[in-house]
Amino acid sequence: MLPTEGVSRRIPRAQRTLPTGIAIAVLLAGIGSAEAQASKPPGTSNTPSAAGAAEAGSVRLDELSVEAQQPTFGTTGFVATRSTAGMKGNDSILQTPATVSVITREELDVRGVQDLNTAVAYTPNIQAVDYPGGQGGPTFTLRGFNANNFDNVYEDGLRYGFNSFDQNVEPYAYERIDVIKGPISVLYGAGQPGGIINLVSKRPSFTPFNEVFLQGGNRNRIQAGFDLTGPVEGAPQFAYRITGLIRNADSQFRYTPDDRTFIAPAVTWRPDADTSLTVLAKYAEFRGGGSEQSLPIVGSIIPSSRGFYQRDLFVGQPNFNTGFLENKEIGYVLDHTFAPGWLLHSAFRAFETTSKFDAVGASPATTPASFLAVSVFPYLRDQSSQGLLADNHVEGQFATLDIQHNVVFGVDFQNYYRRDARTYPNGYPTAAANRLIDLYNPIYNLAIAFPQRTNFSARALQQQTGLYAQDQMRWNGFILTGSLRNDWVDQEIRSTFNFPNLPLPTLNRTTIDQQSFSALSYRVGLGYEFDFGVVPYASYSTSFNPQIAGQRADGSALSPREATQVEGGVKWQPPGSNALYTASYFEITQTNIPLADPLNPGFFIQTGEAVAKGFELEGKANLFEGFNLIVGFAHLDTKVTRNPSDPTLVGNRLANAPANTLSLFADYTFPIGSPFGGFRAGAGVRYVGARTDATNVDYVPGYALVDASLSYDLARIDPSWKGATLSVNATNLFDQRYFTSGFYTGYVFEGFRRSVFGTLTYRW
Repeated sequence: MLPTEGVSRRIPRAQRTLPTGIAIAVLLAGIGSAEAQASKPPGTSNTPSAAGAAEAGSVRLDELSVEAQQPTFGTTGFVATRSTAGMKGNDSILQTPATVSVITREELDVRGVQDLNTAVAYTPNIQAVDYPGGQGGPTFTLRGFNANNFDNVYEDGLRYGFNSFDQNVEPYAYERIDVIKGPISVLYGAGQPGGIINLVSKRPSFTPFNEVFLQGGNRNRIQAGFDLTGPVEGAPQFAYRITGLIRNADSQFRYTPDDRTFIAPAVTWRPDADTSLTVLAKYAEFRGGGSEQSLPIVGSIIPSSRGFYQRDLFVGQPNFNTGFLENKEIGYVLDHTFAPGWLLHSAFRAFETTSKFDAVGASPATTPASFLAVSVFPYLRDQSSQGLLADNHVEGQFATLDIQHNVVFGVDFQNYYRRDARTYPNGYPTAAANRLIDLYNPIYNLAIAFPQRTNFSARALQQQTGLYAQDQMRWNGFILTGSLRNDWVDQEIRSTFNFPNLPLPTLNRTTIDQQSFSALSYRVGLGYEFDFGVVPYASYSTSFNPQIAGQRADGSALSPREATQVEGGVKWQPPGSNALYTASYFEITQTNIPLADPLNPGFFIQTGEAVAKGFELEGKANLFEGFNLIVGFAHLDTKVTRNPSDPTLVGNRLANAPANTLSLFADYTFPIGSPFGGFRAGAGVRYVGARTDATNVDYVPGYALVDASLSYDLARIDPSWKGATLSVNATNLFDQRYFTSGFYTGYVFEGFRRSVFGTLTYRW
């Protein structure tokens, strides 16, 4: 089911209020406050709901209905108590046998989140590969495991994308972001073992709410957006929502823009209290520079004989480098209560993407001579993809003897097709054909002429069907969850190599790789809910993740990844408080992990087996009126345990997997009657420990970044300005220089520099 807490899926009748219908809206998360802000002044809190708590010693069946409460049901300020993502029903996070973290709309607004990397920056054991000015969408490690090609990102319960180079995320259109840690293939099929990030779209509301904003900041940033929703006049069964954003900005690198356009209309039809149908659409463009921006460690982290590189260094070719992504999608969400306690959920999305990268890549095999220049090669990369995604399931509740059952039975389907074409000016990029860019005095004079024929092309098709079932049983405080799934996957990759400058059989041929997979995934979890809001739990889960987005240099398909996890922990929601605390320990074992091929740019190799184990602490709380606190800590130990293709990697840590991370963010709204009434201030620090690359040759030092926010309610100056707010946000406030491990050994990416922007928002 679409994981929004705006849908009253399992709410006792006495707790239902506004019939706002199932809602959807648009895309990613970002700036304005939503309906919750429309109904209360900024910084105020409501009494937290206890709807998710089971009553020990009694059997009470929750009632399924498509009627809804406020679109932020289960969420008060920074704290969420329910999530659909971990169980595919609107379930209590306390009763979900996995670690679930939620970044709410209010938190996103207060922190001024502008991208998915920043959105999850305060969530333990998620490490984004910060790649400003680079190609494609965001990449993460979750619990130590690298997630390529969006195989860990979902939108409303359906996979968001299949390739980093033909999809991206604009975070203005999301109501919240749910993170489920550990293998979750039993409910979703595809997904890497560290967990998934589920983007929850804003949805139409039958309660009117409108927002417009204008934003400006450093690097010539100008951005404007709107979010409008309410009932359709004269048609009370319908509600609409339309969200849009446009940005014109430079990035921290020369000759590299950061522009985007986004619009998403949605409409909900609620003919009766038992049925809701939402149709939603989206169009987005992302325009950037498309340069790889890979820089040698010597000159970045370690000074060369000429010191450090300039921080705005552009490793590309002006008037040539282009990064362009275009995304289109349309879909629907249907919920229907067909019997007391039983609900049918159906979701569907079709998407089409186009991407074009005219770029300059680094050639790591020829660079290290004194580290004063980098060997590069230009290339053209054009891609397009289409996909059909569907999920249909039935949820129900019933009792047998003294045991309450919450069950889910479903089937989902994915059909994905992708075309990739790459062209090099002189055939295969050999050292003799490459060019040098002086990293301390770059002169951009590459003579670029491309042949008519494509040097490499690939067409990939993947179909996946999954059947799944789940039963959560509750008895006298005990919570037993069992989930079972089987996947059937067919995939085909057709690759054509055409490099006349290297007349080798392996580089001038067509290969066809066809594979079929079938795998069983399962999860079992046991917990006990005490009367004082504490739930200790333990679980065992598995994952299965077929891979279609990349291939080996010989054109063969990557093997599916498989993983198992043991997790134990405790969750605490103090009665009468607006807070949720989680502590967990886990051990994950994964096989067939893909890594960038160090000798063949754009292709992958696979290790045999790796293990990640560690523990996490997370707390989100409204400690007292107006004061919100986020705290997170993670310790992580990763190790390659088996690698037949390269035994030297055995014992290595996984790339970009820090041993320790720590984050803290505090937010305070000053009382109206105080001298600072109308102000809201926040500040946070996020520490990421030292990391390494896949070979463990490179050492990337740790860093600590400081973020800050300040806003003022302009109605305090003039009551006629009610609804207007002026805010200022800063990320990496002190412009700390930091790096993440790059594509190749000896190379890194520089992280995001200081970003400061002011926003004028009006809500009514």
